[in-house]
Amino acid sequence: MRCFICVCILFALGSCKGEGFIPGTGTLPDCNDDPVINLNGTTWFNLGTATILTAGCADEQPNAMLESCPENWALTQSGNDLDIVVDEYRLNGRICGDKVYLEGGWWLSVTNEQGACLYGDDDGDEFGIQAEGNVLTYTPADLQTSTDAQLKGVLRLQGSCGVSYDATFKLVGNPPPG
Repeated sequence: MRCFICVCILFALGSCKGEGFIPGTGTLPDCNDDPVINLNGTTWFNLGTATILTAGCADEQPNAMLESCPENWALTQSGNDLDIVVDEYRLNGRICGDKVYLEGGWWLSVTNEQGACLYGDDDGDEFGIQAEGNVLTYTPADLQTSTDAQLKGVLRLQGSCGVSYDATFKLVGNPPPG
């Protein structure tokens, strides 16, 4: 099995799959724009390609491209603010118009050489979301083109190495309340 990023941030969290909040440089802006959608009570899963940007990822070199494994993102919304839970990780979010800004981080897991997602300690790493890429754009479902509602963007992540994550989040279950 290919090991994406085996080195954990032990000094920062004390264990390989730490609990709680993983800091990054991404922050939430002040927001006066009303959200275009109420995301309260929705669950999304992430898909996309992670591109290694820097050295430091065990068994992977810069420019390697790996497919991420889907993980559920549970959202609770109060006004513009979002509380996001991914596994045991907590992220903060803020929705301004159709833009979702993220702060925090999570365990990014990727497929192994056979394309399987094992969700073990050797198929991912903890990454903080960076200021250079912490925005997703909400696109509503389009019945005419059979396109599902999505959150999409390129996230910049930093763990034991730097990663660019071209992510698409798809809704699990029913569409968000309008």
